[in-house]
Amino acid sequence: MSIFAEPYGDGCMAKTQEYMTLLIALLFCHYLADFCLTSPTMIRAKADGRRLWPIAWHAAIHALLMGICLLIAGTDIMRTMMLMGFELITHFAIDTLKGRLTARFTVLADQQQKPYWMVYGFDQLLHLLVIVAIVAWG
Repeated sequence: MSIFAEPYGDGCMAKTQEYMTLLIALLFCHYLADFCLTSPTMIRAKADGRRLWPIAWHAAIHALLMGICLLIAGTDIMRTMMLMGFELITHFAIDTLKGRLTARFTVLADQQQKPYWMVYGFDQLLHLLVIVAIVAWG
């Protein structure tokens, strides 16, 4: 028996494939919004967490891209709007907090130091956990 076979024929495998497809799509959205569509102004604002509008626009780009994916995946409009709001708020909060911590503790701004990478990794972990929650709720 294949590990991909559905032993009970209950559609569980198809649902798992849908979740995995949505997860991959949302991870790609995160990549696009965090690394390709982030402007120099947003990068500077995220560095110290003080200028909130560029961080809010950055979070809104995340929410918009994810909302598009959720709608394409068949999520109803009300749930999509709720999940977009969740993404917007959490992304804004995570990036603002990371920027303010980085501004307060200079070791966190030095890419040559391990604490920089620990905080950067934790920041990304939080964003990824939000994405997993969105897939579970979407």
